[in-house]
Amino acid sequence: MTSYPPRNAILQDLSRRRLLKAVGLGAAGAAGAGALSACSAGGGSTSGATQFTGVFDFDLDSMTRNVHREDGALLLNSVYKDLFLCPGGVFNWSTHEWDYLLLEGHEWDGDDLIVSLRSGLKWSDGSDLNADDMIRSYAMRVLEAPPWGFGFPQVQDLEKLDDQSVRVGFENPFPNIERSIIKHRVVSKVTYENFGERALEMVNDGVRQGDDEHAEWNSEFIEFDPDEIVCSGPYMFDEAQMSDARITLVRNENGYQGTEVEFDEVVIHKGDNRQSALLVQQGEVDYSSLAPSAADQQAFQSVEGFRWIEHAGYDGVGLMFNHKAKPEVQDVRVRKALAYILDGEQIGQVARGEAYSRVEYYAGLADIQAEEIFTSEELADFENFDQDHDKATELLEEAGWTKEDGRWYLPDGEEASFEVIGVAGWGDFELTATQVEEAWNAFGIKTEARNVPEDNPWGIWGAGDFEVAVRHWGNPEQPDYWGAFQMNFLTENAGTEDSPGQGFDLQVESPSQGEVDLAELVDTAQRAESDEEQMEALKALSIVFNELLPRIPIWTYKYLSPAIEGKRVEEFPVDTPTSQNEQYQDNHIILALIQGELKPVRD
Repeated sequence: MTSYPPRNAILQDLSRRRLLKAVGLGAAGAAGAGALSACSAGGGSTSGATQFTGVFDFDLDSMTRNVHREDGALLLNSVYKDLFLCPGGVFNWSTHEWDYLLLEGHEWDGDDLIVSLRSGLKWSDGSDLNADDMIRSYAMRVLEAPPWGFGFPQVQDLEKLDDQSVRVGFENPFPNIERSIIKHRVVSKVTYENFGERALEMVNDGVRQGDDEHAEWNSEFIEFDPDEIVCSGPYMFDEAQMSDARITLVRNENGYQGTEVEFDEVVIHKGDNRQSALLVQQGEVDYSSLAPSAADQQAFQSVEGFRWIEHAGYDGVGLMFNHKAKPEVQDVRVRKALAYILDGEQIGQVARGEAYSRVEYYAGLADIQAEEIFTSEELADFENFDQDHDKATELLEEAGWTKEDGRWYLPDGEEASFEVIGVAGWGDFELTATQVEEAWNAFGIKTEARNVPEDNPWGIWGAGDFEVAVRHWGNPEQPDYWGAFQMNFLTENAGTEDSPGQGFDLQVESPSQGEVDLAELVDTAQRAESDEEQMEALKALSIVFNELLPRIPIWTYKYLSPAIEGKRVEEFPVDTPTSQNEQYQDNHIILALIQGELKPVRD
């Protein structure tokens, strides 16, 4: 979560201090450029093979080849994972349909999901990829799936129907519960033979995460680190071309689309956000999903063939209140007043530059989704919280606050004050916290911003160890609309002694909806059998969010990835049917590469 640069046109409006924070390029950056030039030399193909190049901050020594673990596995947190371990399918976030990869399709038979593989699939070692791989991979995931998740935790039993098909049994399935199953990356039955067979037997015997049998199995599994990654996709690892500086994936003719992809090799340079930007400037990288700084982004403009690839954002950043630690925010008028003080446009520009969108509707989910479930006439009724200091003053005074000598006081006479936490190293969070501090202080509300360590902000949020936190709203992990409200209302809101989180009461009184149980309403939006019931619940959740503003949306993510055309890649697709996909979940550039739609420059 690092900051994108501000757009050029707004810099003149910023204070010098804020400008330096947003743009600064110091001696360390210049030194890094020299070092990177040395390590990137000689990265091109010497055999005449066509190459697509990317960048990711991998570590060959510390990252496991146990790709079923995903967390900490080699390249499994990158967008390039689909190239060597294809999922069953890629979800189209615009049409809510599937682009199948390894799968031929899926269908429901009552509470049973029937999942069918394409015929003729093989692994990179030449062995057949069939239902044995699939069912064992599913079983391992059922054991490893956290109980609060959706999909695998609800699987009751697994059955191989034939060499290409598996039955996945559910109890009381709900719409789209199958998403995590279809997107799952099947792993080699040979590599995981000892674990897969045992996992399948345990799952069908009712063993789940946390049981004694699982604990024994898991103690071995987390230590498992095979020597190689057996691949199902159009590319596989070339051990002879793997170093601390780059990984080369070569064509896997046995794999899915292995003979159809247009590039012979995919080279992934090692680099963090800063180094990736330098590689783009040097023309070494065709596409990067890592976040550059402001100075780097400005420097891209002089790179021949440079262009931005835009990925839609389904979440944003705003403020999450701790309603228990600061009881004054339990008054909706106070929350709304605090929102009206802020200039979301300026905050977004400073925190993200070109890579943000302003919030139009304050409906709790991204505007792109709000426009899909509401008419324009309905959206016109939503309260807009663009900066309005007069409105903020009116609301605070209605709430019993008073202002003396430029400072605001609570109804009990105590001076109003807030601490706003960002996250160290997350530039957009840091800049958002700083700007909220400046805005509220300037309005007369004593505010101090500080950053918490980046190693575990989720623990801090969940424990309620904050007054006001810069935090996400919406949901980039869950394309179904209800996911946004799970995030807004339920995440970090367990209400237990150990995990009080935001401490927001889920039993609310809505001016238009009456008494509402928000947890029940989220459940209805997720599980209702009819589209009409789901939509009714979703609309009610959006309206309640807008009326009560439990957290403040400030800006929406717009993901901009630097790309270079004309050097190795002929051109990148624009406005494709999948261009609204989320960048890290179902990347449409990687999908185009797999489908052979991305073409190399040929002499």
